[in-house]
Amino acid sequence: MTELADLLTGAVARHALAHRDITAVFRILRDAGVSQTRLAHATGQQQSEISEIISGRQVQSVALLERIADGLQVRRGWMGLAYDSDLETELAAPEDTSTEDESTTNLLRHAATVLCGRPVLGPADPISVKDTPTPVPRRIGAADIAHVVATTERLGQLMGDIGGITMTDTLTAHARASEMLLGAVMGEQVRLRLLLALSDAHRVAGSAAAGAGLPDLSRQHFSRAMDCAGAGEDLRRAVANLDSLGRLELDAGQPNEGLKFFQLGVATAPSPLFRAKLEYDCAWALGLLGLAGEALTALRRAQDTYQTASDEPRPWKYFAATLPYVEGCTYLALGRFGPAVVAFAAAEVGASHAVACSADTFSHLAAAQLRCGELRSGLHTAERAIGLARRLRSVSVRDSLAPLQEAAAARRDSACQDLARELATLRAAA
Repeated sequence: MTELADLLTGAVARHALAHRDITAVFRILRDAGVSQTRLAHATGQQQSEISEIISGRQVQSVALLERIADGLQVRRGWMGLAYDSDLETELAAPEDTSTEDESTTNLLRHAATVLCGRPVLGPADPISVKDTPTPVPRRIGAADIAHVVATTERLGQLMGDIGGITMTDTLTAHARASEMLLGAVMGEQVRLRLLLALSDAHRVAGSAAAGAGLPDLSRQHFSRAMDCAGAGEDLRRAVANLDSLGRLELDAGQPNEGLKFFQLGVATAPSPLFRAKLEYDCAWALGLLGLAGEALTALRRAQDTYQTASDEPRPWKYFAATLPYVEGCTYLALGRFGPAVVAFAAAEVGASHAVACSADTFSHLAAAQLRCGELRSGLHTAERAIGLARRLRSVSVRDSLAPLQEAAAARRDSACQDLARELATLRAAA
């Protein structure tokens, strides 16, 4: 078996090591045929962590960098983690020393080989796509911020329509490229607007990562979004991202941890509307914990708070649809299926803006309907949910089908048993 260090002696690999670009290092090893299992064993990490790093997660912990260096059996000095007397000069980025004529000749040889099926002009050197940073303008203004905002909105809509698996790398790259603008010259107001645009870019990237089943990467994006919002003096955005971090804990089956995030948000919410949203989420977490009395009290408190915020501008276009959805999830967790049907039906009206939202809402509505004994409606709604889920490449959306699968499996009729089997197959393919 080839030693891992032997695969990292080239100029590109040495450049990646010198700049502690572990994503590039792991991709080089992956392309050389090294499995994620082997990398995980060598570096003392979980395979899921290796996958997240390959997908773009940055490694900044010195202790982890040292463990990776030791596991790959490369000298720590190559990564700037120790003094190495043999490194006489700092490693520079690998340069293409070929002349323009030589590059063109090689490109023609490569094209002729592809088109003719054989090297009619002579053998060509391999041509690979290199990681080249995009240039950053020296000065930026309002138009540059508008471009970041528009790109985030378009990519976010696409993510909602096709799923997080497809869009995570793209949105992560967009957030990172937009971060580079912080190095440009700009006025103070432009800087504040850029920070808020970066917060939104990381928030959408975090949502995509959650949809792709990459919770650690999602947490990093939401945390960075919260940092940018704080630096941009927008507490509303910061609290919204805190709420997203709490939702990740619910998705991970840790409602007690999620409740802590929500309670912190309630205590720091900048307005009644945001406090109401976080109080709804508190109710959901309490419902998942089986604390029925406390959950219902929290739900009534959230509804009262929301009423006091009737004149407050909504923070995003489809904000109103999120509240009945959370209310429905709370009732579903408590086994109060009739109120859950009413709440999810109200949420469905405002969830049609994105396929992912519609699929999630329909699946929960169908679960509540089946639990209520509304067999015909439940099967019809389930069919709609499955049709939408099949259009998405999203781990989180297919995970959200679990309550529907359980509700179908709990019924003895053949139609529901068939539905449960179909859902099991669909979720296994996520």
